[in-house]
Amino acid sequence: MAILLIILLTIQPTLGVYAASNTSIYAKILYDNVYLYRNPIESDDPANIYFCLPKSYFVELTDSANENFYSANYLEFSGYVKKQSVQAIIGTPQTPYLKDVSFRVYDERSRDLRKCPTLSGGTVDHILTLPCPTHNLTFYGTILGDRLIEARTNVWYFCKYTADEEYYGYVCSEDCDDGAGNMISWQENEEEVTFTTNPEFSKPKAEELTSLPIENKTTGIVIAILSVPALIFVFLIIRGSKILTKEKGQPSKEIKDY
Repeated sequence: MAILLIILLTIQPTLGVYAASNTSIYAKILYDNVYLYRNPIESDDPANIYFCLPKSYFVELTDSANENFYSANYLEFSGYVKKQSVQAIIGTPQTPYLKDVSFRVYDERSRDLRKCPTLSGGTVDHILTLPCPTHNLTFYGTILGDRLIEARTNVWYFCKYTADEEYYGYVCSEDCDDGAGNMISWQENEEEVTFTTNPEFSKPKAEELTSLPIENKTTGIVIAILSVPALIFVFLIIRGSKILTKEKGQPSKEIKDY
């Protein structure tokens, strides 16, 4: 038994185990008014929506959430998209996301950075009051909300404001522009892609191996399997030793000539 314990303790833990695949699946945003949802439910309530995703760009699909929604990432946000609004592609797009679009707030009515594009939440939904003017707010997408002024716009921008820290929220577009007096705009993504249907979110394949620490459960299983030959070898040594010992202890038989 002592020999057996020594062998088991000296087996090295750097054995191959399965590793997760890092292949990303992207899907093209096919239409206008495609939302990134907070929850995979059929509700267009502003509380369930991050923002409207820019048509012609892409989301990264991570799983099938249910019959109608994919789990998806867009930039630093994780949410859900309707399956009927996107289509998976083969490979990775050169420009998956809309970036480097910014705007400014130039007057009082758009200084209120809020958690939701509504006014009903009052001070509870208030994040902070932006300086006036505020330049270089990072634009992510639009969403429809409350009107600040009757018969005026109800379009809000979801954005990031960077000061001593980063703040994410919504501002009404009433007093916003691109910094030159124009409405913010962007170019559509015109790169050519190859579409595919029914993307498969596969589990790790057996051939995808890596080196993981001994704490990993799979490593323990592999060690146990590879230890079997060693156990058999030790058993044979011990058994052979006992047989030899027994034979030495028996009196020798005298051979007589007749």
